[in-house]
Amino acid sequence: MSTREDIKSLLAKESYTITQIADILTKTTGKKYTVKSISQKLTNNTLRYDEFKKITEILGYRIKLEKNN
Repeated sequence: MSTREDIKSLLAKESYTITQIADILTKTTGKKYTVKSISQKLTNNTLRYDEFKKITEILGYRIKLEKNN
């Protein structure tokens, strides 16, 4: 799955919209996020790791790195 598909899947699973995520990101980071800016980042695959991590935290998830065997 791509980052875009992962985020879209989590949004649907947790009943969040990109609008809600944009509002929460704006309030918690102090940086202005819009639906358009997040959608463009997902489409263009330019979402930064810290943004991805923050979105997953908002949705109640954490990123876990595991070493391949």
